[in-house]
Amino acid sequence: MADEVAGTDEPEHEEEHLPGPSFWPALLAVGVAMSLIGVITKLVVVIVGLIILVVALGGWIRDARREYRALR
Repeated sequence: MADEVAGTDEPEHEEEHLPGPSFWPALLAVGVAMSLIGVITKLVVVIVGLIILVVALGGWIRDARREYRALR
């Protein structure tokens, strides 16, 4: 017991990883907002909003998968 150094009983932790900055979440929000605004205005706005939404979601998922692979 006397040989133990204080603080060595703590489990080792992996480094925390925070994702880098991205414009995909903001673009996704724009797509959702346009889609909802289009519901009360014009069908064309809904379609454009849905296209933006799908592109942003796909881009965000693609970047997340690429980043996850880089961590391995």
